[in-house]
Amino acid sequence: MPRSIARRRRRRIIAHRLRLVLALIVVIAVVTFGVRALRSMHGIAPSAAPTPTIPTAPPFTSAFVRHGSAWSDADKSKVVRAAAPILNGAAFPATTGAVIVDARTGHILYEHDAHVPLVPASTLKVVVAATALHDLGPTHRFETEIVTDGAIRDGTLDGDLYLVGGGDPELATDDLRGAVHRLKDEGIGVVSGAVVSDGSLYGPDAVNKTWDAEDLEYGWAAPPSAITIDNGAVQFTLTPDPDGGLATIQVDPPGAAGKIVGGVRSVSEYADNTLRIDPLPDGSGYALSGQIPYGAPQKYWRSIAKPTAVAATVLRSLAYSGGVAVAGDATTGKAPAGASTTLWAHRSRPVASIVQQMARDSDNHIAEQLLRAVGANASGTGTLDGGLAAEHSFLASIGADDPRNALVDGSGLSAADYVTAATLAAALRSMLRGSDAQAEAALLPRVALDGTVRYRPLAPDVLGRVRGKDGYIEGASGLAGYVETAHHGVVVYAFLVDDWQQGLDAIWAGEDDILARIARM
Repeated sequence: MPRSIARRRRRRIIAHRLRLVLALIVVIAVVTFGVRALRSMHGIAPSAAPTPTIPTAPPFTSAFVRHGSAWSDADKSKVVRAAAPILNGAAFPATTGAVIVDARTGHILYEHDAHVPLVPASTLKVVVAATALHDLGPTHRFETEIVTDGAIRDGTLDGDLYLVGGGDPELATDDLRGAVHRLKDEGIGVVSGAVVSDGSLYGPDAVNKTWDAEDLEYGWAAPPSAITIDNGAVQFTLTPDPDGGLATIQVDPPGAAGKIVGGVRSVSEYADNTLRIDPLPDGSGYALSGQIPYGAPQKYWRSIAKPTAVAATVLRSLAYSGGVAVAGDATTGKAPAGASTTLWAHRSRPVASIVQQMARDSDNHIAEQLLRAVGANASGTGTLDGGLAAEHSFLASIGADDPRNALVDGSGLSAADYVTAATLAAALRSMLRGSDAQAEAALLPRVALDGTVRYRPLAPDVLGRVRGKDGYIEGASGLAGYVETAHHGVVVYAFLVDDWQQGLDAIWAGEDDILARIARM
């Protein structure tokens, strides 16, 4: 991310947070500082709202959760001594929230402002993960279909093809290529009508209004749709010309970029890369400019602004290249009730596998798609508001819908998201309720080994026993997950740190030190 963008984002985050603090400071200043000072003197972390347990409905029947000895008072004191000096130290700012919970009982072993809402960044994804696993179920699969109300005569489909989206977060161009092969197998060589993309399950395509406008052109901020492909992004592959001419430009999926204007010069391998890929003002395509150094082909991604329409365009293009001529245009619309002939159907991987992918790669697109899916499951249409309402309903069912939380998206990309460490821990603990608790815990990557958390400096002797979902927006960092302790079974943890000043390395080192100490207990 460019430094100028990062600085602007950080200023926005800080300004937002200052407004919150100023609104509360008159009421809570004396109490907060008094309690924090007293507790810090005794090595005990402060808490805005002491709670004996992180609530969630029983039972916790899995041997994975129930093994190990109970935490004695002496054991709990060890947890406090492991965590309090670090979280009360110079590296961690006052805007820090943390909680460590016994997964078996829900009893809090340690908390530090666990009920103060803070910016979670991508750590927020654990909420949509828990909601989807609860509401949809880990074995649920999304289905995409091509249907028609026309008849097939002598190799011609007399009617339209309707590509009906079921919200699959992982639908890919290759899946649509398979659909074209299926049409050929059905004996279809000509379609007299149009290719119509039906994304009505999630309502109109729209980006989140709270996202930074400077993010919107990039693949990590693609708008969700019930019928979106290739993670909501278009890939540009640029191959420099060895003779110094214009680089060749390949677009995948075909037709997804719309109109391409401009060109990119090829320069020596030691020259600067000044490539720009900018959306055209009218949204009809992209303008490419600048130069790229000579070398291997280079790949760049941009978000698809109108994913439902692009899906129709891509399918029509693939049909043509696959030997199926489509007389009509590519367009959008709702499949009529009479379109009852299914020509092709594709089922996604199970929700549990999709959640695992999201957690490993911190995939914003999957998170936003799952948010719409739980909304559609609850109300019939997967709008943003419907998805957020489903999350709140789920959190309320486990006693964790803190009114101070502000949930505005599923991915945590927005700096307007605020959530408490206690809420994150409750969502994570809820995933351990069933007999498959160990499998659900394994949906999170192993810290220092997998995914986006693989770079953290966890101690070698506890590798494989700490799992987590991290998050980062300039000035805000989070980590939440599970620890398999040596003697006391599983604990759930959540750390949220906003406005850190001593460097992110110091925050990570402190958190990982705490987790290693807990894992050895």
